Amino acid sequence: MYKRSESFFNGYDGCKLFLQKWITDNAKGTVFITHGQAEHSDCYQRLINALEGQGWNFIGWDLRGHGKSEGIRGYAKDFDEYVLDFNIFLEHGLKLPEVQGKPVVLLAHSMGGLIQTCALTEKTSYSADAQILSSPLFGVAVEVPEWKDKGAGFVKALVPKLTLGNEIKTEQLTRDIDIMREYEQDTYRHNRISAGVYLGFKREFNRILSRATDIRIPTLMHISDNDPVVSSESALKFFDAIACENKTLKIFEGGKHELYNDTIRVDVYRVVIDFLKQFEKA
Repeated sequence: MYKRSESFFNGYDGCKLFLQKWITDNAKGTVFITHGQAEHSDCYQRLINALEGQGWNFIGWDLRGHGKSEGIRGYAKDFDEYVLDFNIFLEHGLKLPEVQGKPVVLLAHSMGGLIQTCALTEKTSYSADAQILSSPLFGVAVEVPEWKDKGAGFVKALVPKLTLGNEIKTEQLTRDIDIMREYEQDTYRHNRISAGVYLGFKREFNRILSRATDIRIPTLMHISDNDPVVSSESALKFFDAIACENKTLKIFEGGKHELYNDTIRVDVYRVVIDFLKQFEKA
C-alpha cells in the first residue's frame, strides 16, 4: 500500500508549486510524473493504482497555473517557465531519501512530454535511467481558429495575462463516459492557455525534431494512431530520430488523447509495467 503525502516547493521564481508522493516500502525505483496542459497530477491516480504492487514509487507535481499550484489558471509568461520549474522539480525530487540509489524513470504526458523533452535536451546531467512519453505534444492536431493563431503575438504583447480557451473537448480525451463526467466535475481541470505558452510550444515544435538525437536514455513512447489533440505524425518522426537504441513504440488504434484514462487503459498500463521491469535491480 502506498503512503501518500503532499507538500509544496518553490518554482524558479518563487511560485508555490504542489507536489505529491506515493511511496511504497522497499521500492524498486521512482517514477516522476509531469502532467499535460489544463490537467493536474491527480489525473494519474488510475495509472498509479494499476501499478500498485509493482514496487515503484511515484512523485507528481502540478505546473504553475494548474491543480493546487499557484498562478492564474493556464497562465505562464512563456513556455520556458514550465521547463525551468521542471528542472527544479527534478533537482528537488532526486534529493529525497526514498529516491536515491534506485532507478529513476521520467513519465510525461502531452505538453508535459514537450516540457520534459526540452529539459532533457537542454541539460544532460539528470540522473534518470529512462523516460516514458505519453501522447507527447510535438505538434497539434486540434484545430486552432485562425484569429487565435495569428493574434497570439498581439495578445502576449498587449494583455499577456489573458488566457483563452484551448479548443479541446472532453470527448477528444477519452471514450469512457464515466471519466468524461468526472472531468466535467473536476474543479482543478480547466480549458485555459496563455498566448505566451501557445507561442512557446509552437517555437519548440520547430526545434524539437533536431534535438531527438540528444535523447540518450531508454524511451517508451505510446500514442494513438490518430490522436485528436496532438500530432501523431510528429510524435512518430521524433521517435524515429531518437538516438538511443533502447526505444519502444506502442500505437493504440482508435485511442483518444489521454490513454491512461481511455477505454483501453488496461492495455496501456501493461505496456508501462513491461517497460519498467527492465530497470528493476535484481
